[in-house]
Amino acid sequence: MPAFRFLLPLLVAWGLGGVARAQTAPAPAFPQTTVAYLDADERPLPGPDSAAYRVETLRPDSSSSAVVRRYYAAGALQAYTPYLDLGQGVVHGTRTTWYEDGRLCTKEEYLRGRRQGELLTYYPDGTLKRRDRFVADQNMLGACYGPDGRPVPYFPYEQPPLYPGGALVLYHDVTRHVRPNATEMHRFATSGPMMWESAYGAAPGEAPGAILPVAPGAARWPVGQIDVVFTITEQGEVADPYVARSSAPWLNEKVLAAVRGLTKRFRPGQLDGQTVRSTCRVPVVFYVTPAQGPSPRRRL
Repeated sequence: MPAFRFLLPLLVAWGLGGVARAQTAPAPAFPQTTVAYLDADERPLPGPDSAAYRVETLRPDSSSSAVVRRYYAAGALQAYTPYLDLGQGVVHGTRTTWYEDGRLCTKEEYLRGRRQGELLTYYPDGTLKRRDRFVADQNMLGACYGPDGRPVPYFPYEQPPLYPGGALVLYHDVTRHVRPNATEMHRFATSGPMMWESAYGAAPGEAPGAILPVAPGAARWPVGQIDVVFTITEQGEVADPYVARSSAPWLNEKVLAAVRGLTKRFRPGQLDGQTVRSTCRVPVVFYVTPAQGPSPRRRL
């Protein structure tokens, strides 16, 4: 019987080959274009009603490369961005933005996700505002100009938002309000390593990226991680937190509540001297000791 069960699908496919081929999902056709709509704060909308921007994403082939064009509501092109890897956000080539009247706003050159070459920005009347030159993401030469075209003291193009005390204090202020109970911790003890591998593609001791260092000699190892993302408004307030990925979904709401409960204000981020909304990502990592859970195991 086992041999018959394996053989039967082959006989059916051979005798009804046309039907079998008809039921096979067709390969996706390229080029592909998808359209999305955003509000003035660049949050997604279900349709064009009240949209500030229309975003068209063109994928020329089955690779991860893409070109994204963003348009103002009236139809003028606002931004052109070429991606080497759209999923990872790796820009490759010249990214250009325009004011709504069609005048050039910014021109940025990238090589495989790193700034390489010139960064130029302009005032709305077309006057040059900034000229930076980058080599391998390092700013080698920069100059800033006032609206009258005269040089002004240099200031960085991008200034990320800053939490009072820095990133480690932010991490502490979030995690100290996340206290799993005994039942929630027991779920780590029984399935934590498997979920870690499933969510992050690595065994507990091999997880990529965002694990904060543990004191030397500490007998702790990570069993789960929740990455929470939120917006920092122009006023430095936290808005719209959500879980980007999680290996402990039963704790997602506790982490979100901790972020919503932050009382300190950020220093808002700035872009070319203008205060802007920014995005912050905080990884919340859960640890156990050998007495509380299984010993770390290698990925098979």
